[in-house]
Amino acid sequence: MYSFGRLRGRVAGAISGCRPVVSSATIPSVHISNRLLSSGTASTSRASLLKPAHASPVPKLNSPRFYSSNTTKPQRALYFSPAAWILIALASGVAGASAVLMSTKGFITYSDKESLKIFLPMSEKQVEVEEYITNHPLTKSLRLRPDLTESRPTLKIHESYRPSSLTSGALAGSGKIEVPPFVFADDEGKEFISILYLGDELCGYPGMIHGGLLATLLDEGLARCSFPALPNKIAMTASLTINYRKPCPAGSFIVLKAKTVKVEGRKAWVEGHIETLVPEGQKPEVLVEASSLMVEPRQAKMFASLVPAK
Repeated sequence: MYSFGRLRGRVAGAISGCRPVVSSATIPSVHISNRLLSSGTASTSRASLLKPAHASPVPKLNSPRFYSSNTTKPQRALYFSPAAWILIALASGVAGASAVLMSTKGFITYSDKESLKIFLPMSEKQVEVEEYITNHPLTKSLRLRPDLTESRPTLKIHESYRPSSLTSGALAGSGKIEVPPFVFADDEGKEFISILYLGDELCGYPGMIHGGLLATLLDEGLARCSFPALPNKIAMTASLTINYRKPCPAGSFIVLKAKTVKVEGRKAWVEGHIETLVPEGQKPEVLVEASSLMVEPRQAKMFASLVPAK
């Protein structure tokens, strides 16, 4: 056992020489490796102590093991060929169009005249709304115009497809679009007028119709207006601009008016607005205005046969 004097002397000597006594087991292995590499004279025995028993020799960076030993030029795969891509695209287009045609067969079932005879009011509210629109002076005046055809487009869709259609299914019925809209349009796509009633279950804020619903009605109405003006009577919305002028109260009768202002090939530019349906002699208020670009899809000829004659 060391005496206290000897222990104090050893501690003082270590401090004065700035050489702390540290066990070699506490030196990080990376320090040992760096010392061995820098010296270049590490013995085999010391290197073997640093090498794990399970490690395999590290190959050099230029070793062929880092790359494939097969030097044969790979053959050109089919999917790199532009001709193959073109064939695949054509086949996919034909298959997709065929699937759509088969799935939508019979989508539009009824003619304009037939659509006027399908709806039967089921509640007192529907009877009230139906009679008000039917007997309104605007409706009567539109029916006297020989250039306009009356229809109820949401009823031209086959019954099996109506639940999946937004304006014929989810948005239609009691408290919503109470009765199927009445539509008056010409055969050239110049003018489109729709009369409908919006219930109190279509609100964004209590008592006020949701602006998104008004945009949906305009989107569909402007598209229907452009149909007759295009070669195959079908269009899709390319752009739609909405300007809200006044809030639309729930429980309102409204009128959607649209007109096609320009047509170029498969493109049609349409403008429209939604206004209030007011008693005769009063001036309606414009609630929303819209303009859109409608484009007929290139595959429109395939769908033309889905629409029956009027």
